[in-house]
Amino acid sequence: MKNKQQVSILGAGLVGSLLAVLFQKRGYTVQIFERRSDMRLASMSAGKSINLAMSMRGWAGLQKAGLEEDIRSIAIPMYGRELHQANGENIFQAYGKNNEAIYSVSRGELNKN
Repeated sequence: MKNKQQVSILGAGLVGSLLAVLFQKRGYTVQIFERRSDMRLASMSAGKSINLAMSMRGWAGLQKAGLEEDIRSIAIPMYGRELHQANGENIFQAYGKNNEAIYSVSRGELNKN
């Protein structure tokens, strides 16, 4: 039996798109309103947007939506960062213990998937 509940989402960015997938998985009819053209069909530059740093919370959302493996294929692990000191030295600061990482993902590619 089809759920007759409907939901409208304003904005097909990262959160709006993930929310649409999650609502649809629960049987809702989803309608998305977005002012920009469909980025899966358009040729565009990255613009001012920088890559997204995916943490465990982001992976959990993608896992619930069934998209985790698709996105892992385009994710780049980041194990830490360089801190530039006033005296000119650089210090590496790990993001976790035991070779843990956060992952860099292109926002454009994430929305296209």
